[in-house]
Amino acid sequence: MNEDERQRFESAGESFRELLDCFRVVNDRKLTPEIMRRHIDFLRHETGRDDAVVVIDSLHKLPFKDFSERRTGIDAWLRELESIRDEPRVAFLVISELSRQEGGRYDGTPHMGMFKESGDIEYTADNALIFLPDQQPHEELPNTDRLNALWLVASREYSPGRIARYRLDFPFWGFTELAG
Repeated sequence: MNEDERQRFESAGESFRELLDCFRVVNDRKLTPEIMRRHIDFLRHETGRDDAVVVIDSLHKLPFKDFSERRTGIDAWLRELESIRDEPRVAFLVISELSRQEGGRYDGTPHMGMFKESGDIEYTADNALIFLPDQQPHEELPNTDRLNALWLVASREYSPGRIARYRLDFPFWGFTELAG
């Protein structure tokens, strides 16, 4: 690494170490909404903060009774998350898989139907965002030329449309927002 890259790396490492004081990972294959509420209460107690942000990666990996109930299980989890969200100062960032379009691709204009196996996302999400490549998925481009766009596809407050474009920050696997 050159000097600038080394300084960026060290700065990112320090920021990450500070973040870890308030960061917890829960990998519980028997997670229920009640257990999630207890984790949130414990995190609030441990950090001395009233607010909490819960990141779920991915909605499709939350436990369901069996795979035949996958869609109803996802919708049930969304309703539970909405209930927990309505409690004071809990925010969720829920990552969802996307349904592939014709030919197994993810391109095209983003819309609510792209969220895999859930009709309830439309009704429970305050904001629904989709992050997609700007170029064709199989197009051979140098890493420095790879662009992605963040789209708002549904919101309780804003009109849908493209929010921003990003260039891949390789080799750091970050993104740099592009002007305009």
